[in-house]
Amino acid sequence: MKFKHQLVSSTVLIATALLSASPAMAQSASTTASAQNATPPHSGELQEVVVTAEKRAEDINKVPMSVTAFTADQLRDAGVTQVRDLAKITAGLTYADSGAGTPIYTLRGVGFSDISLAGRPTVSVYVDQAPLPFSIMTRGVGLDLERVEVLKGPQGTLFGTNTTGGAINFIAAKPTPDVETGADLSYGRFNSNQLTAFVSGPVTSTLSARMVVEHDGMDAWQQNYTNGDKLGVQDFWNGRLTLDWRPTDQLNATFTLNGWLDRSDTQAQQLIGVAPTTPFPVPELETYPLAPQNNRAAGWDPGRNYRKDNNFIQANLRLDYKVADSLTLTSLTSYSHYRENQLDDLDGTTISNNYFQTLGTLRSISEELRLAGSLGDHGHFTLGANYVDDTTSEFNPTYSPISSVSNLFTALLDTPLPVTFDTTTNQDSITKAAFASFDYDLTRAFNIYAGGRYTDFRTNFLGCSADSGDGVAATIFSVVDRTPVQRGECFTLTAAGVPGNVTSTLQEHNFSWRAGAQWTAAPRVMFYANVSRGYKAGSFPIIPANDYQQFAPVAQESVLAYEAGFKVGLFDRALQLNGAVFRYDYTDKQLLGSANLPGVGTILRLVNIPESRVDGAEIELAATPARGLRISTAATYIKSKVTSLFMNPDPLGKVINFEGEPFPNTPEWQGSADVQYEWPVAARLKAFLGGTGSYQSATNSQFGELPLFRTKAYGLLDLRAGLETEDGRWRWTIWGRNVTDTYYWTAATHVQDTIVRYTGMPATYGISLSYRYR
Repeated sequence: MKFKHQLVSSTVLIATALLSASPAMAQSASTTASAQNATPPHSGELQEVVVTAEKRAEDINKVPMSVTAFTADQLRDAGVTQVRDLAKITAGLTYADSGAGTPIYTLRGVGFSDISLAGRPTVSVYVDQAPLPFSIMTRGVGLDLERVEVLKGPQGTLFGTNTTGGAINFIAAKPTPDVETGADLSYGRFNSNQLTAFVSGPVTSTLSARMVVEHDGMDAWQQNYTNGDKLGVQDFWNGRLTLDWRPTDQLNATFTLNGWLDRSDTQAQQLIGVAPTTPFPVPELETYPLAPQNNRAAGWDPGRNYRKDNNFIQANLRLDYKVADSLTLTSLTSYSHYRENQLDDLDGTTISNNYFQTLGTLRSISEELRLAGSLGDHGHFTLGANYVDDTTSEFNPTYSPISSVSNLFTALLDTPLPVTFDTTTNQDSITKAAFASFDYDLTRAFNIYAGGRYTDFRTNFLGCSADSGDGVAATIFSVVDRTPVQRGECFTLTAAGVPGNVTSTLQEHNFSWRAGAQWTAAPRVMFYANVSRGYKAGSFPIIPANDYQQFAPVAQESVLAYEAGFKVGLFDRALQLNGAVFRYDYTDKQLLGSANLPGVGTILRLVNIPESRVDGAEIELAATPARGLRISTAATYIKSKVTSLFMNPDPLGKVINFEGEPFPNTPEWQGSADVQYEWPVAARLKAFLGGTGSYQSATNSQFGELPLFRTKAYGLLDLRAGLETEDGRWRWTIWGRNVTDTYYWTAATHVQDTIVRYTGMPATYGISLSYRYR
């Protein structure tokens, strides 16, 4: 709480000082820098950032929506290498762990928590506008970037379904017209080591290329507090090849090949409570010590292999053909393939209470064709169509040999039954869409805009839970349900009342839209207001199921969003102040709730909330109050609430009404601040000193507002200092992250018979060296 008060107070003092300052504090520059260029040394002005939030290049402060952008230098300074790291510098964005390795991104209180690989997000991630349709694919997007754009609020018109929370677009560094090479080397605590190297330049007079390779390694950072074992090795390889071909002035073709290999350990959990699923407790857990309150403490079964065997590859081809001076035809074709093989120990102990393996593949093919142009000198338009073909397959062997469920069946059948079973699901999805948008200047100061997208979505589902081949599940269901089940076969009852594969089809369609107006009251002073409708496609739950009804899909969610904001530049670009207020009215919002499964207990389950709402406000300030000093701050307030009757089990199985409760993983307050000061120390050398602070208030990991599932308020502080040559060729940095060694966690959940947390990283520190040859 002290950190929060300090952050807010600092922001207010900075804003007050800047607003009362003289315009003489700013120095004009003869040229503006685009997003890929660093701020001029000791400049008194903010750099001008060009973004593609509306799928065309424009000044970020002229875009009539809330967009936060970070340049490559800002990302490097803040230590951002993954989407999850953006939460440190993006107010309103939070990250949580699903418990099965799938990341959960929430923006302005809008997120989608799911434990399956095939779960579709509400905050979608793109690389150069090419989609990463499943959150698990986003692991390597932070490689060799030009900038990142965070688009807040529903983006269904231009970016499609599954962007009710927003969209994050990673812009990769492009091939350069001249030969350029570089390398970045970092070494820190736990023998962490990161090496990145790239080469870029012309191949022929019309073809240029850029290749970058990166390895991220680290020794084990987690420690088993009961036996001293260690876990948490990181071994991650990442690479990208970009080819840019310009055979004529009218045609530009860009081919990108991204890929990564992950051989890291899965993260172990931290035991904070014992809550047996059935009335048959586990004696081994009753006396098991709870974890000490530090980030490294965790528990897992000894003797198992927790190394991942995951890989991803994506190929993108973008063609831009200039039909006329103000008319461009764009084709964006993308192929993505992800394969996963990893073992997760979920109970936070050395007892074999609950662990499961994920063997799965995700394949996505997408094509977008759009025509964009100008409406004379008064506006722009975009017309397009989109087609996506997704195939997903997931196989989950699950083991609960020492558990209250195992003890239940052992007692009922009077024979030892260490519970094991498998769940297999396959989904094939086709999405078709057509979209259009335009903006038009009614006067020199007043602009209107509108757009819409019609989407048709169809998914075919096939799946069941089955005996794992050892006869345990077959014995249980043959006796308890009095339904004959053979070894290795499905025990899920179909609609016909016999065990077998469940088949189902989900078909939905929707029309998302956006309309609004903006008023440019003065140069660098803009106000806007818009209203939009967005949708997230329905999906099938990937859970253990002994009846076909448990595989019933959740319906698509819809949101009606209202937003009004302003973007004000002052003091000849020395200060930028942006703000917005917003309201989201939800129907059938999808969230990860709970279900009571006979014979298994309380399990996680996708649910639809009939009615819910989010109200909020945000403010961002960036300034250069003195030569060499750069400050950026942001704060977000979010009030989320279930506004209708919503009966569902809490994480421990008690059925209650959640009306009036806030959304999980949605803190009311978030704030961030970044400060850097640089000054010359020699003729061609400058020093710099900086820091990044972030804060989020308390929230809950799941509905029910139970104390053990609460995520406490916390603040994090990163520091950096170093030297850099004036031409940017050499850079030396010493850094520390979470320098106060704050104990914090991103999520808590009930797994089988235990309640566990997913902790953040402890304090880390190190040194980095960068070199560029141009």
